[in-house]
Amino acid sequence: MADAGFFKGTSAEQDSRFANKQKKLLKQMKFPDNIDVKIDMLKVNLDVIKPWITKRLEELLGMEDDVVIEFVFNQLEDKSIDPKMMQINLT
Repeated sequence: MADAGFFKGTSAEQDSRFANKQKKLLKQMKFPDNIDVKIDMLKVNLDVIKPWITKRLEELLGMEDDVVIEFVFNQLEDKSIDPKMMQINLT
């Protein structure tokens, strides 16, 4: 068994257990139509809406979770935001 050259199988790309889960979720999930509207985040003043986001997340979660709130803020501060991927990452 010193030579493993005889071993044949599938690569990680071919094995369905190692498939891209986010790509699979993008195909399965249904998104509202308004999520396709492009928004220029450079024109959005995040400092104004951050308190509202914090309050709304606390209402939805039923508790204050700084990790989730900061995760959302970091997602919104990215230059290229994909709202569908953001929804998948949060669920």
